[in-house]
Amino acid sequence: MVRNYLSGSIKKGLEIIECIGKSPKPLKASQVSSITNLDRATTFKILTYLTSLGYIFKDTKNNLYSLGHKIFEFGDKSDFLQSLTKLCFGYIKNLSFETGHITYLAVLEGPHIVYCDKVDPTGESAPRAFRMRLDAHSCALGKAILAYKTRDELKEIYKSYSLHKHTSNTITSLDKLFLNLDRVKKNGFSVNEAETFNYVYGIGAPIMDSKNRAIAAIAISGTKGSINVKTTNNLAKKVTNTATLISLKLQSN
Repeated sequence: MVRNYLSGSIKKGLEIIECIGKSPKPLKASQVSSITNLDRATTFKILTYLTSLGYIFKDTKNNLYSLGHKIFEFGDKSDFLQSLTKLCFGYIKNLSFETGHITYLAVLEGPHIVYCDKVDPTGESAPRAFRMRLDAHSCALGKAILAYKTRDELKEIYKSYSLHKHTSNTITSLDKLFLNLDRVKKNGFSVNEAETFNYVYGIGAPIMDSKNRAIAAIAISGTKGSINVKTTNNLAKKVTNTATLISLKLQSN
């Protein structure tokens, strides 16, 4: 039984992670293939999948692979999320009070976002163990992070997970999601127009690490009465400014 579990894709994936982890410098896919004795097509497919999950990082400027941020969180994820929450809390609290909207912090896990924190302008706050999940493709938090994934990474994420239709506004086509994410990256912020829950709108922005990777996102949530064509630009500036401040703080640590 053990042999069965160790054979196949899991074993190959671990071999690739070990190969890149032991290398003193980033590697090309062809080098990983050569070192692991895996064929190039299989190597590239597994690299793409591991990259989409955050275990491997691909520098798209030169197509070099190195270990991703999740490797360094592995086995200590709770501490990572606590550290992230602590670093961001003051910023999202100020954003919540400044905009008058509930503000969220979340990270991406595959096709889902995992909430790390929530601040209500009324003063009510979620417990620090706040870990609710939501489909990434239908919320501002998720789209703010997904926008910084490559097409291959996105295809791998949604290879076996459907773009579930939650409301009449939900994006259910990968091609439409690509177009939406292109706008998100161009604008620097994402918008949720009642795509997960009817009457719930939101504006999100990514938190970037020193390698320009979106490792988390923040977002404000409201209704069409408070987040609409007239208010979006002004609110988006506040959200993106806060996300930038958090990113700079994260990168200086």
